[in-house]
Amino acid sequence: MKICPVIIAGGVGTRFWPESRKKRPKQLLHVIDKAKSLLELTIDRVSRFASLEDTLIITSDYHVDEVADQANGVPRANIIAEPIGRNTATCIALAAHILHKTVGDDAMMIVLPADHLVKNENEFARLISIAERTARETKGLVTLGIHPTRPETGYGYIQIDDERLPTVAQIPTVSEFEVRDVFRVKRFAEKPDEETAKRFVESGDFLWNSGMFVWTVGAIRHALEQFCEDINERIGALPLPSAPGFAAALKDAYSKIRGNSIDYAVMERASNVYVVRAGAVGWSDVGSWDEVWRLAEKDESQNAIDGSKVIVRSSKRCLVRSTAKELIILMNVDDLAVIHSGDAILIASRDKAQNVKDVVDYLKRNNQDQYL
Repeated sequence: MKICPVIIAGGVGTRFWPESRKKRPKQLLHVIDKAKSLLELTIDRVSRFASLEDTLIITSDYHVDEVADQANGVPRANIIAEPIGRNTATCIALAAHILHKTVGDDAMMIVLPADHLVKNENEFARLISIAERTARETKGLVTLGIHPTRPETGYGYIQIDDERLPTVAQIPTVSEFEVRDVFRVKRFAEKPDEETAKRFVESGDFLWNSGMFVWTVGAIRHALEQFCEDINERIGALPLPSAPGFAAALKDAYSKIRGNSIDYAVMERASNVYVVRAGAVGWSDVGSWDEVWRLAEKDESQNAIDGSKVIVRSSKRCLVRSTAKELIILMNVDDLAVIHSGDAILIASRDKAQNVKDVVDYLKRNNQDQYL
């Protein structure tokens, strides 16, 4: 059985402005690890349980060269450039179509975002193995759900169905110990407000939606045929990427497709959806500067500082990042995010820093392209 990871690397990461730009989206940044980008960390993670020769990366044609520069070990022919963004259902349909034609419907797809962090990679590989066997035995659609550690309003949630628990008889290649972390999905829930998030966590039957999926090529193609007829038909008519007319055909198909997420389009509508609970993997979607602060090493005042010309005095719980030559001094301030990228400086309340995407929208509306 061939295992084929699919890394989705098409996002722009506007919440990481001013470091993230059109040509340097979040997944290409060294946000957590000074030596490697989030994409490079994802590729390293994939190499623990699959061959990079069998790995696909789906990215934007605007970023394809930068992605190729970082995708050491992944063949250049396996890096597919989307002409425009059409959300994850279209992206996954494209990957499934290519794998259907090249390796067949029995191959296992492991769909991973390029810009997430997993600290415990051995445990992650173990859970991927459980998810693979569950997908194989049930012919179902499997996702990874993260055991919540706090009432987070920035994530979607998955409710487990504790009345229809899978058994070893149903998934014989999964052990009694392993099956305790396998559940049927009762429903998917949108990002909640704070009170709802607290209720979800206190109930004990909700997991964070990680956006990671495991299924056979045949299973997801069947689901796309059921629920995404337009996407399925247009993508299914495409030649292989090696064909001379592929780029033009893909551009035409994408221009006629209405984008949708895989959650909305398939996962919330399918009946054969399973979730593998992930507890000790150290997962984060690295979705904001506040999350970077949460993950970073800190000093005795809980400040996370990345930059050689930064001085912090009488300040607590601040995130400071700078690659610039100018000196930055923080005095008598708390809970700030200060990001200096060389040509722009962001200063924001750390817990509100995700609203920087509104600043990016403002810059777009006012034709400040030099800062985008």
